[in-house]
Amino acid sequence: MAGRITMTDYNADWALRERYVHPKTKPGFFSREEVIAFCGALDIDGLELMHQYWEDCSPAYVRGLAEDAGLPIVSYIFFADVALPPDARHSAIDHVFAQLDRIAEMGGSLAMIVPAIVKDDWPLARQRAWLVEGLRPCAERAQSVGVTLIAENVDYPPSRPLMGRGADCRDICAEVGSPGFRLIYDTAASLFVNEDPLATLHDMTPYIAHVHIKNSRPLAADEQRERYLDTDRGQPYTGTDLDGGVIDLPPILAELDRLGYDGDMLLEYQGEEDPRVALPRNVARLRQLLSRVE
Repeated sequence: MAGRITMTDYNADWALRERYVHPKTKPGFFSREEVIAFCGALDIDGLELMHQYWEDCSPAYVRGLAEDAGLPIVSYIFFADVALPPDARHSAIDHVFAQLDRIAEMGGSLAMIVPAIVKDDWPLARQRAWLVEGLRPCAERAQSVGVTLIAENVDYPPSRPLMGRGADCRDICAEVGSPGFRLIYDTAASLFVNEDPLATLHDMTPYIAHVHIKNSRPLAADEQRERYLDTDRGQPYTGTDLDGGVIDLPPILAELDRLGYDGDMLLEYQGEEDPRVALPRNVARLRQLLSRVE
């Protein structure tokens, strides 16, 4: 296993002063630029940046920040709902094309898309077919600019019915039928669709090009947290340290190694602790876990 660790700026969303994704009651203290500079002081190998933080900036500006931090931009993360009827899909595909060009200009090789929002007024099977049809030209464009478009077994509720389960991700990727589109395996997302994480891994194995390492734990009955997510059965979970949740990471890492995975590992932290404290601790723990696999 290669043991390359990447970091997303989303890990510091809880601490951002502005342009943060999730509402919060406590004021933030990091600028987006300071987050990248902070990542440069960590023992990591690359950055994965979220478009919502940087959409007003030129690719050259963002790439310069990463270079100043001594880290390559590995991936760029964005939302684009392509699960639409053909006559309504063109603008979404144009947006994907623009993001693929943007990540290529930044020097990245991966473009992570959250590619669908489920609509109540259309059958799920029809939306699935639209999703496949929408991803095909996007995969072709990705190949043409030297980028791989990737999507995860997603825990985001509006997308979960289409790409929450490992088998659904595998089947969609197979139907798209292009090496320009591949999958991200997320270690904890299986919790939210009540799947075993190793079973999800095996379902997705033929098409995995990237891995997200995170953990979650159930909320106690009287516990109050601002950042939490419900499973399909209504159980709330919150993000934790890698050692603090219900996902047993060592067997997953060992299985990834057995399967020959040699790509990057994105460390994803969704807790509420100060990232200046939580992230160095979790990077060190992931390094330790990876060293035990080798």
